Amino acid sequence: MNKRLNAKKILCFLLPVFIMLGCFFFAFNTPVSAGTDGLSHVSKVESVLVRKGDTLSSLAGYYGARYSHVSRGEYLDQIRQLNDMDSDYITAGSYLLVPDYR
Repeated sequence: MNKRLNAKKILCFLLPVFIMLGCFFFAFNTPVSAGTDGLSHVSKVESVLVRKGDTLSSLAGYYGARYSHVSRGEYLDQIRQLNDMDSDYITAGSYLLVPDYR
């Protein structure tokens, strides 16, 4: 009976651990892909700190020239879509995800 009780304790401990590990694995190994909208070839994303004076257009120009092969306008649209943005309004101190095609 003691062995059976210990097995239940071990199972009650290990089961949540395995569930959490599975969730972390799924969350951090899910590739960024949005189908045929231009983001399907993104190899990774970069988190960018928005600084005072930055605009969405200036960030798209800067990072688009380094990380992509698409036009500035297309890259700007991809940033909006990746961050689920309805407008171009950004605030200093926040972070944006930018697609990286390298």
